Formats: sequence, structure tokens, C-alpha cells
Amino acid sequence: MPAAFVSLALEKASDLLGTTMGPWLPVLLLAAGVAGAWLYRRARATPPEPPRVRHFTLLRTESADGTPVRHETTRPTGTKITRWVDGRQRLYELTDVQLEDGTYAAEPLDHR
Repeated sequence: MPAAFVSLALEKASDLLGTTMGPWLPVLLLAAGVAGAWLYRRARATPPEPPRVRHFTLLRTESADGTPVRHETTRPTGTKITRWVDGRQRLYELTDVQLEDGTYAAEPLDHR
């Protein structure tokens, strides 16, 4: 008996919706379907790749033992960084130029 009540209630609701919406019901259902599909695709999209650590060689610099100074960061190319080299701060720009050792070049911007 309860199934008959549910069926009757759904039939009445459908009739009421059809009478109130009239010819706009198919348009409403189509818009709801498109919006649902868009939300579904958006929710299933792959998350953005987390920033990866890249190793940069600061050009024209040497550490105390004579090896090039390196800098690790997740910042994108074009970013300007400051580092202490030889007792003073120097300004560098991160580039996407890959060197032979696999690191990327950081160009000095202050040529003192």
C-alpha cells in the first residue's frame, strides 16, 4: 500500500510541475542536465601538479671551496631572488636555461 501512495504522490507532483512550468519544463531539465554534467567534469578534473623543487646555479659565483653556488626553490622562472654571496647581497633572476649539470641558470642582475 505505501508504494501506491508514493506512486500517486510522484504522479501528482509531475502533473503540478508540468502545469506550472508549461513549455519551459524541457528547457529547465536541459539546463539542469548541462549544469550537472559541467559540475561532474569539474569535480573529476585532475588536481594541478604541485610545484616541484628546481635547482639553480648562481652564475658568476663560487663558494669558499671553488664550487658554484646553488639555490633550490619552487618559484617559477622570471622570479628575482637575493642571496648573500661574498659578504654582500646580490640580485638574481631565475631562468629556464638548463645547464650541462642538470641545474638551471640564475642570472645575476647586479653587475658589481
